[in-house]
Amino acid sequence: MVKLGNDEIKCIAMFEQLTGVSAEDCFIEPERVSFVVKPGDAGRAIGRGGETIRRVRDAFRKQVEIFENANTLEGFVRNLFPGVRVKTVSVREKEGAQTAHITVEEKDRGAAIGRGGEKIKLARMMLSRHYGADLKLL
Repeated sequence: MVKLGNDEIKCIAMFEQLTGVSAEDCFIEPERVSFVVKPGDAGRAIGRGGETIRRVRDAFRKQVEIFENANTLEGFVRNLFPGVRVKTVSVREKEGAQTAHITVEEKDRGAAIGRGGEKIKLARMMLSRHYGADLKLL
């Protein structure tokens, strides 16, 4: 279970009011806010032609990212990299700690890492927060 502070609860309430979609988690950074929604709800949160997500970005005055939760760790890892072709996800356990090893198409490697490593850092944090697992990009 993810523990939320007052700022996260306020952001989730505002997000839900603007989109009509329930958020399960929120992570606030100086330049962006990331939300985790139930499986299948990302499209509703984005809206037709991106109209809803634009309204949310305007309200928060930050970049807003939406990730769908999943029923499995592997599914959640894939959802953390929208627009990136994830070839494989394998979960390995060593001394009680889980690590998800992913491989991506070579041309998508930069997109998976992000400028300054921002996307991979966010994915690692979200995976740790939701599953207590680490992430390795192979």
